[in-house]
Amino acid sequence: MKDNNFLPRFLFSPNYRVWRHLIFILVGAIITFNQVFIAYQDSQAVLGNRIYLICATSFMVYLIALYFNYFYLTPKYLLKGNYIGYAVFLTIIVFSLPTLSIAGEYWVRNSLGLPHRITSYTHPLILVDNLSTTVITAVCFCGVSVIMFFGKWMRGNEEVSRMESEHVKSELNKLKGQIAPAFLSKTLRNASSLVESNPQQASDTLMRLGQLLRYLLYDCNRDRVLLKSEINSLDKFFELEQSNNPDMRYRIHIEGDIRNTFVAPMLFLSLVQCVIADSHSVELLFRLQDKTLSFTCKSDNDKPLDKDALSLIRQRLELQYPGKYAWDVSMETIELKIDTSE
Repeated sequence: MKDNNFLPRFLFSPNYRVWRHLIFILVGAIITFNQVFIAYQDSQAVLGNRIYLICATSFMVYLIALYFNYFYLTPKYLLKGNYIGYAVFLTIIVFSLPTLSIAGEYWVRNSLGLPHRITSYTHPLILVDNLSTTVITAVCFCGVSVIMFFGKWMRGNEEVSRMESEHVKSELNKLKGQIAPAFLSKTLRNASSLVESNPQQASDTLMRLGQLLRYLLYDCNRDRVLLKSEINSLDKFFELEQSNNPDMRYRIHIEGDIRNTFVAPMLFLSLVQCVIADSHSVELLFRLQDKTLSFTCKSDNDKPLDKDALSLIRQRLELQYPGKYAWDVSMETIELKIDTSE
């Protein structure tokens, strides 16, 4: 499969920094060597190997200017928003490099007694050559600066996204439903009282509690869990509640194929805990149709539900299902619809 993200990663990722520098150096070498060989094409036989010394000198000047822009001008001016200062310094450098090249050629030809390729260094041919070199140099320098500028911008966006993601996770951890301490305390007391009279039942109670807690501690750390796992945890919760309250009756109905349906963990357990404290009969219905999951919780509760608990659940729904849920709450019935498509 073709990787469409390779170019952005190559240009901006720190993992490719060495390769980018090698390309900068290669481009600089091509530009300067080409300029030197064109400038001295009429004297290459006389210069011999000395032409490579001229190439190396020109290349070093170009490289110093390139990295002066990379390590000093761009971080100090461009990345700090001083665009005018950066433009002034860059203009000076861009026009100075071709001028230095012409001055160097003039000095070399005079020092070695080589004939000048033109009669005047203000000749239109020189000016055109100087202008083309200036444009190429400006493109190279600006290209480096643009890569650094957008690299910083992308890293800033990634940092903002990371902080937002951590903030959302932190909020979700605060809002995730938890097993009520009273329920745990009652279950442990009940199991303790059964140790002598009915050790098998005590063992079964502790095993169910351990399975429920293991699910809450480990599986619920993920953003989504299988709906089937969530229903299994509800079943264990009701079994434990029945051991604490023998009068408790519950039924769980499932309509539709829920095998590959994922939901936010502990969402339904949080809703059930809002009604179970003052109920003796609870009936749950899960209906899946076209990726829309409908959940109905009916009970014989006759007291107002905990507004604070419902408020926390609403906040959690806003974070995990923004614009993808609808619910209706009364003393006896809680109805919730969520879009499970990703």
